[in-house]
Formats: sequence, structure tokens, C-alpha cells
Amino acid sequence: MITIGIVANRFKPRARPVIKNFVDLLREAEAQALYAAENAEFLKLTSADRTVPLAQLGEHSQVVVAFGGDGTLLSTACEVGASGVPILGVNLGGLGFLAETKTDEIRETVQDLVNQHYTIIERMVLAVRVHVSGQIKNYWALNDVVVDKGTSARLILIDALVDGNYLNTYRSDGLIIATPTGSTAYSLSAGGPLLMPVMQAILVTPICPHSLTVRPIVLSERSVLSISTRGQDKPVQVNIDGQNRFVIRAGDWLEISKADYSVRWVSSNKRDFFSILRTKLNWGFDLSMQSNSAPA
Repeated sequence: MITIGIVANRFKPRARPVIKNFVDLLREAEAQALYAAENAEFLKLTSADRTVPLAQLGEHSQVVVAFGGDGTLLSTACEVGASGVPILGVNLGGLGFLAETKTDEIRETVQDLVNQHYTIIERMVLAVRVHVSGQIKNYWALNDVVVDKGTSARLILIDALVDGNYLNTYRSDGLIIATPTGSTAYSLSAGGPLLMPVMQAILVTPICPHSLTVRPIVLSERSVLSISTRGQDKPVQVNIDGQNRFVIRAGDWLEISKADYSVRWVSSNKRDFFSILRTKLNWGFDLSMQSNSAPA
């Protein structure tokens, strides 16, 4: 019997009826649900419902389904991605670049999961080694690593080296280091290019650089990017996938490279990357047609 892991965004009450419907359909299809224990109170689970800690959900499920928005998917991938379990997102949020399945597709989604009618996409992950005060901490990012000025009103200086070779000193509000998956997120807002999610590359996008000649650059997936700050009397903020936040100071540095694993993404094959772009970004929408149809 196939086991489907379930993760919910506890800040979205709409998730409760959607998940109940999903689980009822799983039972009809003779599959079983396994919940993240952290969601027990939010989902009002009983002793009859099977739970494990979120960090172990991937080890006990054939697929993990995250109900929420892109943030829910990122946090789920952070917890279970390294296990190799395929992850599917059901979008209960707004824009939703990552969570491609919609709530009105639940019945069909259950059938596809049970019958294994889906495609797995390998999405690149960044390994982030943080050298702070002589200690090393390790993090992983599916979307991006953002180094910025935080609440300061002043520009910051960020030194960047690629494979030990000097790239640039960015005088800016910050720097975004993104995966192809993260190219549709903050990097896009800062003027970075869109990359197909199946690509293997590291995208470096400055945030409001002081010089107009400073532009985003795409690095090889084999590159090792070193980031440090200097000339700062205040700490600089680092944000990894919106899940981990901390500060670095002069003398601290980050080493960012491709991780030794990928997140396995479930694609329903209902829509390709370009159709998602057209839907989310209104590409191909003729504004002149709308204006011509307006009353005089």
C-alpha cells in the first residue's frame, strides 16, 4: 500500500478541508496518509492518525505532499529533500511558482500519485558553508541565499570570488545567489534572468547596485562562490530560503556551491514551465485588446 506524507501550512485554515478531502480520496484509492507530527494540533488529528516528525516524513513515505504556498514547499524541501523522497506542492497561496497543483485538481492528483503517473524533476540545491567567528555551519538552499543590509539605510560592500578568482566588489543593497528554481523569486524582482528549473547553474544577482554597469551573472554549477563583507560597522543579514536568518560581520564569509543531492520534484505534466510563466506573469496577454473592449 502506498503511503503519502502530508505537510500543511498551519497559518492557512483553508488547508484543513482540502487535506480532509485529499485523505478521503486516498482511502478510496486504498492508499494511506502519514502526517507530519508538527501539524497534529492544526489538523485536529486523533490517535488513529499516523504521524512522524517532519524530518522523518521522507523516510516513511513514497511521496510527500505539501499544502500551502511556495514557502511551505521550501520549508518542506529543507526538511525532507535530502531523503530523496519526491515532493509535490498543492497551491493554497497566491502566485505559487513552485506549487503547481491546484485545489480543484485534487481527485486527479490522488489518482496520479497512486498510479505513479507523474514525472520526477531533479532540482538543484545550494550547499552553504558559513564561517562565523571561527566556526562552520552548514545550510542548504533550494531557492536562494540573500545577503543584504537588513534595516540599515546605507549601502554595503560585498566581495565575491569564484573558484578563488576575484569577481567583483558589489556596492549595493545586497546580493542574491539563486538556483534555477529561485530564479523566479527574489532574483527576478531584482532584475535577474529566468532559468529553466532543470538547469544546473548558480545565479548571482545584485540588489540595487550603485553602478548601472553591474549586472547579474550566471555561473557554472561546478563553481564555488565565496562571499564576504568589509568596511561595515554593523552586521550584515543573511537569509537562506526564508527559513534560516542570521548575521555576519567583517571577517566572516560564506562558501556557496552545488549540493551533493537534488530535490526530487513531482510534475503532473499538466503544464510546462512556459505555460506557468505565461499564467503567472501574464505573458502573451494583449493589453490593447482589453483597452479596445472598454466602453467609450
